[in-house]
Amino acid sequence: MKEQRGFTAWFTGLPCCGKTTIASRVARILKERGYRVERLDGDEIRKGLTSDLGFSKRDRDENIKRVTFVAKLLTRNGVAVFATFVSPYRERRDKSREEIGDFVEI
Repeated sequence: MKEQRGFTAWFTGLPCCGKTTIASRVARILKERGYRVERLDGDEIRKGLTSDLGFSKRDRDENIKRVTFVAKLLTRNGVAVFATFVSPYRERRDKSREEIGDFVEI
């Protein structure tokens, strides 16, 4: 594995707009080049970590709050994180950016 600084690339947008497709391809390329990469996908996360949540604003905010915690841990441990979530609320994404630090919104 290469020495690397962690970051989170946060893909947001409407359902079925290509977030997962693009993030998966870039993640695969980086893995092939020896980088540590993790993908956090909205559909997959809702099957486990946030299966108790619905789609109200409150539940969506809690979903992103939990994912932010995971992304922050991975980022600070030198992992490239590709997070793909609808995440419609700017305020919650701004909080995620602040908490994670090395964060770019796509």
